Amino acid sequence: MKFLYSKSVLGIKLSGRLKRRLACFVLTCGLMGVSQAAELGAYMVQPASAEINSVAIGGTVIPFRSVVVSAQRGGRITQLYAREGTLLKFNQPIAALDDDVLRQQISGLNAEIEAAQSTLNYAIYAPDSAGSGMPGGVMGGMFSTMFGMPGGGSGVNEWLNRVNRIDQARARIKNLEAQKKALEAQVNYGAVTAPMDGIVTDRLVEAGEVVQAGQPLIKLAYVNQLRAEFDVPVDLAGDIAPGRSVFVKTAQGVMLPAPISEIAPAVDARTHTQRIKLDLPPGSGLRLGDYVELLLPRPLRADALGQGAVMIPARALMQGSALPMVRVIQGNGVLANRIVRVAQKLANGMVLVSSGLIAGEIVQVQP
Repeated sequence: MKFLYSKSVLGIKLSGRLKRRLACFVLTCGLMGVSQAAELGAYMVQPASAEINSVAIGGTVIPFRSVVVSAQRGGRITQLYAREGTLLKFNQPIAALDDDVLRQQISGLNAEIEAAQSTLNYAIYAPDSAGSGMPGGVMGGMFSTMFGMPGGGSGVNEWLNRVNRIDQARARIKNLEAQKKALEAQVNYGAVTAPMDGIVTDRLVEAGEVVQAGQPLIKLAYVNQLRAEFDVPVDLAGDIAPGRSVFVKTAQGVMLPAPISEIAPAVDARTHTQRIKLDLPPGSGLRLGDYVELLLPRPLRADALGQGAVMIPARALMQGSALPMVRVIQGNGVLANRIVRVAQKLANGMVLVSSGLIAGEIVQVQP
């Protein structure tokens, strides 16, 4: 059995606690059967003694900027041009909303504006009530009153009443035209366009749906430049500063220099981490959602990271997991998944774990 260890295989001096754990492990193997334990590929976690050149923190590739495009008015979606993965240019059509009701309301306002304009024309050009029959309407009545010409009639009061009717007609026309412009703006809002260059990452509606003002339609991400986002534990965030250049490691092992662009002003009270964002270099070959690691240069010894610094085989890390994770073999033989923090990958096929495991525990090693 490859990973059933003796003292010489471990190459370390066993403490009392490790001896007890080893005895428990041997007892477990006896209960499970040696062949079953061998199939599990069990490994006893060793205390770390190597120096740490850097601490690796897992993160995700995110867009440089992302927006949620929402409807500016209610209506039924008649056309939906954007699909997931569609590349859009600034001001390119995304969707179209129906405008039949709005255009009918605009037609009604046009009729009211024509009627109000007719009322205004009559108030300006019609003969005065005294029946002078003089051309010029209100202006003719005004001059006849001032210079004692026929048609003065009731005098200044008649003239003021006519001026008031003219002002009211003009005010009504302005009000109707303002309503018309507001409806025309609502019609224009029915043509939803892209607010920036980007790719559609999520489509939240379908053609034919009735939406309300403010309802999200799609999510758009600017991907000409990418960023990486990490949640850094507070005990490792002391030397982080905007503009500082660090290294990001891709899943293929490529090292990319990246400056720190944003640092969250507050620490997450639940996870005790601080979120930072890095600007990735152009042409990195990364995609949205890719897993990357932030390498923080910290020339410290393993025991400086805390009491839990240990070493395990790299094959003990579960494949396909979003976060570094191992399977711990408990005393009753039951496997339990546990998240760990990988500080460094060593040259001998081992990895340095700064938290999540303690020396003497038994982990499963993948074949």
